Amino acid sequence: MPGAGQRATVRSGFHRPVPHDAVSRVLIVDDSLVTRSIIQRIVESLPGFEVAASVASAGAALEFLRDASADIIILDIEMPDRNGLDALPDLLERSDQACILVLSSHCGDGAPASIRALALGASDTLPKPDRQFYSREFVAALHGRLQSLADGRRTRHDPTPVVLARPAASLCPLQCIAIGSSTGGIPAIHQLLTALDPRVDAPILITQHLPTEFMLHFVRHIDELGLRPTSMAVQGARLQRGHIYCAPGDAHLGLERADGHVRIDLLPDWPATAYKPSVDPMMHAVARCFGASGAGVMLSGMGSDGLAGARALAEQGAPIYAQDIETSTVWGMPGSVARAGLASVILPPAGIARFIADCWLEDAA
Repeated sequence: MPGAGQRATVRSGFHRPVPHDAVSRVLIVDDSLVTRSIIQRIVESLPGFEVAASVASAGAALEFLRDASADIIILDIEMPDRNGLDALPDLLERSDQACILVLSSHCGDGAPASIRALALGASDTLPKPDRQFYSREFVAALHGRLQSLADGRRTRHDPTPVVLARPAASLCPLQCIAIGSSTGGIPAIHQLLTALDPRVDAPILITQHLPTEFMLHFVRHIDELGLRPTSMAVQGARLQRGHIYCAPGDAHLGLERADGHVRIDLLPDWPATAYKPSVDPMMHAVARCFGASGAGVMLSGMGSDGLAGARALAEQGAPIYAQDIETSTVWGMPGSVARAGLASVILPPAGIARFIADCWLEDAA
């Protein structure tokens, strides 16, 4: 296997050190003066946060970021001249990858705008209250999201741990790829799938942490990339090569092997997990059904969901590919795999795709 004995790929010194007690600077972008004033008060009521600026347009935000910095950007969608989604990639680039929280009335439960925002690189979304009524529940939700984003951003500046790659067993034909992700995972999935050689035709399973009402739009987004047929996982469906199957929001994605075929087995529960869907049962299922001919991919996400499943895959000799700390919105899930010594390689999502192709296609040849 080319690269099987490589050490995990890490890069140091990419970001300047940031003290853990540093204040997080927030840029508010909304065309409503009333909204900006309310959001500013909410932000400033949370210890450890300050408003760097409050501006009425995406253009003004980009101008501000020419000479100043922001750690978090709270971004509206409907604004004159240029909407927030259109400006989002430019804001990410100009801000050196600040965390962007899209706050808009278009980001209600299951809204397509939320999926598009996340796919463009937003870290999170939150519905904006109607009629300028900001309840205690909304304030608590905004505080929670800001704190999570600040904590996740600080992990990018933590010293990269010394991680040794775990050589995978000698390869047999690749039979299945399992991808797990959470916060920041949607753009990472997009990058990986876009860069993955179409000749790598093993069925791909995806578990992305999202509420149930978002799942249909998430599946549609992946399918509209036009790379591989994509569908929501349904009970009893037979895995087909070249297809992508996404876990639904109300069940875990499992597998069962019978009569020489592998079929989807949706699981209502899984022990010791706070997530539904959880990455762990999917990884466990691939380990059980495919052994060393399976592969796991852990992309950006908070927490350590998927660690137990990755360990089960590793015990079968299967490779585990983890996203690197520099490109992860939150290096929780991939970081937990890396720190446990389970990663076969640590790379950006597109690099993982190229590594998979280099290894498995050459081996198949």
